[in-house]
Amino acid sequence: MATVALNVPYGGIFTPPAVEKRLGLTREELGWENFRLADPLLLSVVDAAARARPLPSALGEKTFKPKPLLSYAFSPLVSDPLGFLAADLAGERENAPGPRFIRQGTLGKTFPEWSPAEAELIEKKSSRPYLDAIRDKCQSLLETESLVLLLTARSYPSKPWNHETERRYPRPQASVGAWDERHSPPGLLSFIGRTLRAFNLWPELNWPRQGAYLPPELGDSPRLLAASLSFRRDLFMDENSGRANASSQSLARVLRNVLVLLEDELEEVIRIRHRRRNPPKPPSMVIKAGQGAPA
Repeated sequence: MATVALNVPYGGIFTPPAVEKRLGLTREELGWENFRLADPLLLSVVDAAARARPLPSALGEKTFKPKPLLSYAFSPLVSDPLGFLAADLAGERENAPGPRFIRQGTLGKTFPEWSPAEAELIEKKSSRPYLDAIRDKCQSLLETESLVLLLTARSYPSKPWNHETERRYPRPQASVGAWDERHSPPGLLSFIGRTLRAFNLWPELNWPRQGAYLPPELGDSPRLLAASLSFRRDLFMDENSGRANASSQSLARVLRNVLVLLEDELEEVIRIRHRRRNPPKPPSMVIKAGQGAPA
């Protein structure tokens, strides 16, 4: 009846040698840029949460259905597939998600601009196949499911980095983002927030990460929903070493349970919509043949 598809736009760090050479970064600088911009450890957490396995008895005697997981293999320095990072680094508060090139990195270095032909080739090899895969997967799921939620996962540091314009501190442990009110209804966002609080996490709406992604080709589909869920890095990472910490497995379990509860909530929405469209008929006041009036 309903399912959740997971999307990790910044899970990769692969940089083709020709692109790396043009960026003009040392190996150390490239490592720092990818550490700040990319989410390979978060991808591991989301992948662990998406796999099939038995559920705790508290969530019923059933098996967790594996969730579709889409991720971008390239470093966002090659091409930013959703444009979120490029907008943040340019100091833009509003962003229409789509492929963009990062013009200035977190270290303050300005990158050379690509020619139109070069930019088209890079996007054709990197961002476009990834975005097409998201569209095709959502389209395929809509053929069999009544409701589909595309949930985009991101991360952010526990303390603002120097290049960030959002300086408020302390930061919440999770951030829930929206596409628009039609595809990201307030009730859905509120449910995600309440579920996270039930697992003793501190969530906020659109802070410090905001926005979500929905394939523009499917923007007219009322059955496709979109939201984003971003986690503070210290929930799954030692931010000094860049390695997974002991709580990363706990976060994967929490996320898996959130997905189960989300699907249950979406299926309840489907049932409510069905009852509204097909209300039960009122009992007939006509006495059936052969049944006399009560004495």
